[in-house]
Amino acid sequence: MFAKIISKDDREYYSCIFAKFNSGWDEVVIVFDDYNNKFELLNVYTTFPSIIRKVFIIDTDTSDWIHKDVIKLSLVNKYKECDGYDWLINNEELINAIKNDKEVAEEIKLKAKKLNDAIEINEWHYIKTPKDISDLLTAAWGFHDSYIIDIKYEKEVEFPLAPTIIQILFAGCWNCSILLEFERDVLVHFVSDDKTIDCFLGANIVFENGYVYWIGDTGDCIQNISDIKEYHTYFRARSLKWKMITNNKE
Repeated sequence: MFAKIISKDDREYYSCIFAKFNSGWDEVVIVFDDYNNKFELLNVYTTFPSIIRKVFIIDTDTSDWIHKDVIKLSLVNKYKECDGYDWLINNEELINAIKNDKEVAEEIKLKAKKLNDAIEINEWHYIKTPKDISDLLTAAWGFHDSYIIDIKYEKEVEFPLAPTIIQILFAGCWNCSILLEFERDVLVHFVSDDKTIDCFLGANIVFENGYVYWIGDTGDCIQNISDIKEYHTYFRARSLKWKMITNNKE
């Protein structure tokens, strides 16, 4: 698992998530800031004076993590769930050193740097597998409270009669915007009330018959395209990719 981080001084950097504690608004993660050569214990959200996300999970793979149902740490002063790399969450002394901004052994730092160096950072992320869907929905906070602020249509020379690429920009994705780009055999079904800002409760992304669909969630359970109704906003294409634009000044 790795994330894009907005630091306290408004820098953006990428790091593996080495451990995660709690859930919801109290979620806390341990990352490594290569620029400052140090581990950091960060709240995923600031909650005062308003809720703002500062840690954006881009890759959700936790196959190399372990889980502890409960863990007693001075970090939290009570039992909490903990997930992460075994060499970290099984080392209470290390966790407390990170929490208290104490020096950490160089070999541990090198381990973190090596894992960070292996991160593949791409501007665009393609949706080809169920995991890719999970990554997008996690990065976009499920598109909850998001709304469309721009739709751009592009045509290719060899297909001049219809748009073959459509870009859709979503704002309101909890301190970031998400740009989706649909390509080839594109279908747009955009339902909007011109008198209001149309916020989505969430989104569903499904594969069917060689297409990928993005369907705005209005509270319905959409498992496949047969569940799509006329009142749904949805987009379909042969290919879908996305990128994130963080609002690091909020």
